[in-house]
Amino acid sequence: MWKYFGVIANVATVLLGGGLGLLLRRRDTAGKDGPFPPREKLPETMMVCLGFCTVFAAASGIVGVTSGVQALICVASMAAGLLIGWALRLDDRLGRLGDAVLAKMGGGAAGAANPAEGFVTACLLFCIGSMTVLGSFESAANPAGRLALECHTTLLIKSLLDFVSSTCLAVTFGPSVLASALFVLVFQGMLVALAASIQPFLERVGAMAPMSCVGSLILLAIAMNLIGLKKIKTADYLPALFLPILLCWLLTSLGVAVS
Repeated sequence: MWKYFGVIANVATVLLGGGLGLLLRRRDTAGKDGPFPPREKLPETMMVCLGFCTVFAAASGIVGVTSGVQALICVASMAAGLLIGWALRLDDRLGRLGDAVLAKMGGGAAGAANPAEGFVTACLLFCIGSMTVLGSFESAANPAGRLALECHTTLLIKSLLDFVSSTCLAVTFGPSVLASALFVLVFQGMLVALAASIQPFLERVGAMAPMSCVGSLILLAIAMNLIGLKKIKTADYLPALFLPILLCWLLTSLGVAVS
């Protein structure tokens, strides 16, 4: 059951952030800055702060690689995974998918904010992305019988990001954003269940450490986006997360020690 701790935390932060957004929606938050220049918007400031925290979290996974073979697997996976994602234009396709769904739900219509648009926007924002996939696979590694917070680092960071995002969305779209919490629960819960079902195979071929390292490198790219250093299409790197499984299986089949 502890495997789903990160998912539950993510659902809770979406509900809390959405509730806070509804409170802010009901009151005029505009204020005077007095003799000071206009303050930077709090959501933007929080995103930068969370970006720095994400860098720290990524570093802990990168140093988990303990052998030269694992390091080579990580480098090969990142390079080949990016080529696959770039060729398939995964990031662009995910963006177009979101735009298409919003268009069907009435997104972009003039006038008041569309509640259906708020629900769909929140679902896409909270569930489609590299942090969702990476975090779900990390959470599945939580051992039975106890809570291992280190297995939920990515989803916990994502939870903080979603708290800020759900607050902003609820201010704009209202209560419909809260309904996205159920979608987060079902979607991410299914991903964790899938990852848990193949975890014994991953441990047998020694793929857990390389997958964690590759995931941490993707997390580092996400952090650069949050800080605003460079816009990186992180979804193009998603194939790299699964390539260590193939490479480790091939090497162990040939008798090469991975760990």
